[in-house]
Amino acid sequence: MPSPSALLLQLFRLQEEERARVGRALHNQVGQALSAIRMGAHLVQSEDDADLRAEDLHEIIRASDETVAILRDLHARLHPPQLDAIGLDAALRAEVERHFAPGTLSVSLPPLPRAPQADLALVAFRIGQALLRQAATRADGGAQVTLTDDAGAFVLSARHIPGDLPDAALWRALASAAGGRLDDEGGSHWRLRLPYGPAPATSPDPA
Repeated sequence: MPSPSALLLQLFRLQEEERARVGRALHNQVGQALSAIRMGAHLVQSEDDADLRAEDLHEIIRASDETVAILRDLHARLHPPQLDAIGLDAALRAEVERHFAPGTLSVSLPPLPRAPQADLALVAFRIGQALLRQAATRADGGAQVTLTDDAGAFVLSARHIPGDLPDAALWRALASAAGGRLDDEGGSHWRLRLPYGPAPATSPDPA
């Protein structure tokens, strides 16, 4: 088991790699798209032919739509909006839609009976994200992912995951720090169990 300092360095490295990916996407994809929109706007200003002007405007709209899609993807990569707005199950479903064609992954992600504490939901999402990325390397798409309630805790299971889970020691340490466990059940089966966190306060009986 790596030392705590080694795990912290590993986590820092992962965060920096993700920042670098986002930075490249902002510079290359978003920067190019905005340049194309700017160029198209200049063409529209100087275009006298109505048909050509309409064509240029259509291209500006297309480039704008693509840019919005890129920014939404980057936003989801940094922090999935569904996690705060709807819940862990919705955030995981959105991640499945990003990485898998319809029908290529067996999923069962029903809403949990209560929302996990925000930081615990984020831990579950990040570990689930790592499991889904590894599942996406399976050519036949035969992996299975489920989310279930388990007597005061919730369980995220991933089965038929090919190969070794990258940074498994880090994800195990993160699950342990959050009061849970990430277990490797037979090499290709993973089971994450985390507590919901403190029970929500109940309002006093008005009677």
